[in-house]
Amino acid sequence: MSKSKGTMLNWEYNVEITPEEFIMRLKPLVCNPVSTLMEYDGDMWLSDYSQLVDAFWKLNNAVQKIQKEEENGEEK
Repeated sequence: MSKSKGTMLNWEYNVEITPEEFIMRLKPLVCNPVSTLMEYDGDMWLSDYSQLVDAFWKLNNAVQKIQKEEENGEEK
């Protein structure tokens, strides 16, 4: 897998990773719980809910960082 140059995204405190690695790490946090939801017609384990909430915050923070960098880039 080729590594992207440029924006590094926060995964957890003091850990930055490439966008490609971010997607690979985010996949199980989203796909596993959603698979359970589909399998059990909308029922969800508490651990699955926790994974989705974790994925939500990681994705939300990554998008905010990218938007902030884009805004700063336009000001230059």
